Amino acid sequence: MKLDDEALAVLRDAIATVRPGSRMVPAATLRAATEALGSEVTVDLVATGSLGHPLVVLHPAAPREGADPCFATLSTREREVAALVAKGLRNKDIAQALFITVATVKDHVHRVLDKSGLDSRAAVAAAWSAHDVTSEAPRRADPPSR
Repeated sequence: MKLDDEALAVLRDAIATVRPGSRMVPAATLRAATEALGSEVTVDLVATGSLGHPLVVLHPAAPREGADPCFATLSTREREVAALVAKGLRNKDIAQALFITVATVKDHVHRVLDKSGLDSRAAVAAAWSAHDVTSEAPRRADPPSR
């Protein structure tokens, strides 16, 4: 799994919240990292003694039952982007809807195309609607508080 700058920043922030001597990352921080990365995250702080830094393990989400195989390997965020691409939204609109940068949207769109084996946004839209995964489009939420 290749991480973009935003995902790496989330992981760094998660680890930075750990108090010296603590062996736990706050649960809210792990939930935020899981949501941002589209994967479950395990942070082993005990490994710091041996490795000099925490051991971070990402557990990619399992494909949903009945999911189209071409979308089965997408992360949660990539599925959100694919759903909005399928609705015909432009990168700028997707960025606004998901509170991410246009550059990050472009990265996600490229990964959706690479992982799905599809060659265009139109092909993503056709495959998405043909396999009835349109209900997975994200709902607009309030921006995350910082």
